[in-house]
Amino acid sequence: MRTVVMVLFVFINLGFLLKLKAEDIYPPTFYPGSIHILKNTTGSYIELKTNNGTFKFPIKDRNAFFAIPYKAKGVAILDVIKNGQVVYRRYLVIKDKYFRVSRIYVKKRKLTKKVLERIRKEYKLLRKIFKTYTPKKFTEKHFTKPLRYLKISTPFGAKRIINDTKKSIHWGTDFKAPRGEPVFASLTGKVVLARELYYTGNTVIIDHGLGLYTIYAHLSKISVKEGQIVKGGQIIGKVGSTGRSTGPHLHFGVYINDIKVDPILALKLKL
Repeated sequence: MRTVVMVLFVFINLGFLLKLKAEDIYPPTFYPGSIHILKNTTGSYIELKTNNGTFKFPIKDRNAFFAIPYKAKGVAILDVIKNGQVVYRRYLVIKDKYFRVSRIYVKKRKLTKKVLERIRKEYKLLRKIFKTYTPKKFTEKHFTKPLRYLKISTPFGAKRIINDTKKSIHWGTDFKAPRGEPVFASLTGKVVLARELYYTGNTVIIDHGLGLYTIYAHLSKISVKEGQIVKGGQIIGKVGSTGRSTGPHLHFGVYINDIKVDPILALKLKL
């Protein structure tokens, strides 16, 4: 009897929360690495509880992006928090998604103490950038393709085996393209990084606001400067093979509050 009462209490309490509706979540299907928008809500931030931890996403001007982490599975709890209270709750069923294995062979570079220190500093810099939250900078309703033609060579989430050694996860989408092909900004934003990095070579990162960032890597040429405001569709560089790369291509990545998301899903998003 006590169990039945507790179940009824939870059910009634949840029903009360759901009456305080925010706008529906878009898109309504959830995968590891998927990107979503919650609009017209009165909360302060989203709190997403998954098997892989708890993640927070600020709400600015009644809108917020949030992401499903790569290792999340099962059911996640999404709460909208306002003044320290849960005003909206939804249970998200995360669908299984297959991620392929990617094998590549690259020229080995000696990891000296100096190189390792450089890698560590660049990693810290990237984490600082992707965790910085700024106001919305874009006005577009859709992402612009970063290349004229998108031919995927390595998808997001692929399990990377480099020189026959298991290394990491591929945190973006690689698009095969000729060297020198123009690369376009996907949305209006501020260039927060435009320089050469050890692993990704000539790299551009754009802050679009609301925790949303895009990264363009392995460029042969960078055509923008740090601090510059760029428009969606503006040329920011050219395809190359700098950094750790096996040939000319564009590595395109999308981040939400330092959570990596599938760029293909982002490109399909209605903003």
